Amino acid sequence: MTFPQRADVTITGDANTWRVAGDSGNEKVHAFCPTCGTPVYLTFVGMPDLIAVPATSLDDPDQFNPHAVTYSIRRHGWDTMDPALQTFERMPRGT
Repeated sequence: MTFPQRADVTITGDANTWRVAGDSGNEKVHAFCPTCGTPVYLTFVGMPDLIAVPATSLDDPDQFNPHAVTYSIRRHGWDTMDPALQTFERMPRGT
């Protein structure tokens, strides 16, 4: 995921949404393509200035490099990540 400021993102086209409570209890809104179901962005009711965009949904995902791993507790055994990255079992406090 990339986490730009909401003001720096322009959303065009349609998206369907699904609301769910995060681990913190705060509501998050998942947006996905109404045709194919691909996740396109995620917003947070308690942090309206923040948006999360899956790097895989971008035209050039290679322009981003990972800085941290969140929810490592849910990692699959086959999922190898750079051991030099800062790792959090869950979402760090304050987010």
